[in-house]
Amino acid sequence: MKIFQKKQFNVMRYIIERKDHYKIGDMIILEYWYNDMLTVCKIVDIIGKKYLISHNVSNSKIPNAPDEIIKSSDIIDFSR
Repeated sequence: MKIFQKKQFNVMRYIIERKDHYKIGDMIILEYWYNDMLTVCKIVDIIGKKYLISHNVSNSKIPNAPDEIIKSSDIIDFSR
């Protein structure tokens, strides 16, 4: 009968920058996919790791654009 020894591996752990600090109702800036312009929109709902956004806000350049689901990597910054 063989005895197996457990090998210990040194695992490097990295701090990953996460964008979990966006909440429902936050105004954000993102680059719109159709004509590559920066526009302001509002987070309506959080679905897993994705965000449902609405362009129907007062200072948006395209208020009649449909609601869409985006990834957190598509968000550029908070709107000020």
